[in-house]
Amino acid sequence: MRLSDYLQSGLLRLVGAFLRMFPIGRVQKMAASVGRFAYRHVRIRRKVALTNLRLCFPEKGSEELENILERAYVNIATVLFEFLYFPKFTTANLKDVVEFTAESRSLIESGFTRGNGLVMISGHFSNWELIALAIGASFPGKIQIIVHPFHNKGVDRLAERYRCHLGNSTVPMGNSIRAALTQLKSNGILALLADQSAARESAPARFFGIDVPTFQGPSSFALRTRADMLAGFLIRRGDGTYLIDLRKIDFSDLKDDSEENVRELTQRHVSLLEDFIRMHPGDWLWFHKRFKHVPEFQRAMEESK
Repeated sequence: MRLSDYLQSGLLRLVGAFLRMFPIGRVQKMAASVGRFAYRHVRIRRKVALTNLRLCFPEKGSEELENILERAYVNIATVLFEFLYFPKFTTANLKDVVEFTAESRSLIESGFTRGNGLVMISGHFSNWELIALAIGASFPGKIQIIVHPFHNKGVDRLAERYRCHLGNSTVPMGNSIRAALTQLKSNGILALLADQSAARESAPARFFGIDVPTFQGPSSFALRTRADMLAGFLIRRGDGTYLIDLRKIDFSDLKDDSEENVRELTQRHVSLLEDFIRMHPGDWLWFHKRFKHVPEFQRAMEESK
């Protein structure tokens, strides 16, 4: 590893050790303060986030968009601080922070009963790392997460350990197809984020009224194996606790994994993600270049230079 890798991963370990000296509520308050400071003084990806927001919410004024952006900074700081807190979570005390809706737990259990496994998708929404940890703690040994490895190998090893802290397993995105099919064949849960920017030549899905290249893999896995597809979102409540809200993406009308059906199922889960973002706009990762292949985004970024 490079020296910079050691230093960055070492810093994260130190910050994590410090945060774990406090109760989770205090950690969340510290994260909110850091997020608000970053909004005012750190310019990294600010232009990207505002361009994304203007594309998705053309009807909103500057003040409202700035308010959403500030909440997005607070959210990403909260995700990081809570992630560094993971080693202090146990199966027991995690239940004090995250709970299921009755329907959400039932959807998982009924998926296991059917025996074809579950494709569980989410996006960079609220704390996407925490929802996987919490579901894995309730269904130990059942979740395999497809992850995009960090370039920093020290950080990647740290993240791997935290993600698997309560029994989950991971597989790198580049080696995921065979592992994913094996996981579903064994009636497990295949978990992945489905809102990253796909290659320019990927089939598009309509997202906030814009056609954007979108990964088709989750839909292909579900249609090929007939595994239930669930979309999962972690809803942050005012007291710092969370509610797991899972929704079943019905595709009983799609009889095979044809290209047309894969695109249709992809559109269904993309539309559901959009619904949740519209309800909680400050909880999505607006700093990601989701629209980088869209001409309107490219022009806006060029004009703002």
